[in-house]
Amino acid sequence: MMTFLCMVTALTVTAQTNFREMSLDQAVAAAKAEKKQVFVDVMTSWCGPCKMMARDVFPQKGLGDFMNAKFVCIKIDAEKGEGPAVAKTYGVDAYPTFLLLDTEKKLVGKSVGMKEAEDFKAEMERLLNPAATPERLKARYEAGERSAELIKTYAVVLKEEAANGGRREYAQKIEGIKKMVLDYFQGLSTADRLKSENLFAFGNSYTSSTEDVTGRFLIDHLGEFAAADQESVKETATKLMGYEEYNLMAGNKEVTPARIATFRDDLKKAGMDKDSKHDASLKLMEAYTGDGEKYMKLCSKQFKQLTQTQQAALMESLGNKFGKADEATKKKAARVIREQLLDMDTNMLYTAVMDLMKLEREEH
Repeated sequence: MMTFLCMVTALTVTAQTNFREMSLDQAVAAAKAEKKQVFVDVMTSWCGPCKMMARDVFPQKGLGDFMNAKFVCIKIDAEKGEGPAVAKTYGVDAYPTFLLLDTEKKLVGKSVGMKEAEDFKAEMERLLNPAATPERLKARYEAGERSAELIKTYAVVLKEEAANGGRREYAQKIEGIKKMVLDYFQGLSTADRLKSENLFAFGNSYTSSTEDVTGRFLIDHLGEFAAADQESVKETATKLMGYEEYNLMAGNKEVTPARIATFRDDLKKAGMDKDSKHDASLKLMEAYTGDGEKYMKLCSKQFKQLTQTQQAALMESLGNKFGKADEATKKKAARVIREQLLDMDTNMLYTAVMDLMKLEREEH
């Protein structure tokens, strides 16, 4: 699933966060000259979440515009050069850790761990605002305030608290946070839902399907958002359509004629029907619930016409559709995957192996 998310959420690098090649002292001097603060990404060369932030989060335009306006940004490897001293000074014991420093090197705020871009930006905004402590945010919410700024920021704080708690309670708390955001969104008028301040409700943390209330609104009202927000909104819509396509192709949700028809219609609404790159995936969706032999033949025929993400969904569909079939059928499905192995990169091979395990493990 993580491979799929990385494939679907990769964005074009425009106005990405500008990390400068300089020491902490040089960053402080630059921040003084530019009337900014200093942002330090304390990372290591072996840290997976650090690499994911660098690849998937910091390149996003909305975050980059914000970070570049507010901070002089640098990266410091905690195990090289001045890194060990910086880590000791600011109590860094997990990676990535993000430090906000003033021009006297005083710690303004600290954030730990990987986050989605919209959550990370909201966290930075909160850390820059002395009045936005967790206690103050909670008091404002319990007093009945329902502003966009409060809901967005308080949701991030609650997610931080959930992440620091026990695993057993995490999922329940996250669902509660999603409900808080959804309740807020449903209380808005159509005009207010379209405002820039409420775009956070369409982010990955709160919207994961075109069947969600927020996702459905976004697709149905794409052309109505402000011109300045169109690029961001279309990127979000593209990701949502990617999730929907993947889940329908993989059979992760019930594949029905109505859902396929809605997906076709949404492709048009999102302006994604102009080329033919979804033709093969639509054929596979339509064939998924039909004859197994015909489906496997179609999978083999269409595989090379698919994008990498679509190929991952196809392989997952074979595991889902035939994982509980008789041994002969499972072997045939596994053969379809094995026939494609030579053309796969490392990420795709991992996906293929996971699906082969569903098909080739022995039942006891």
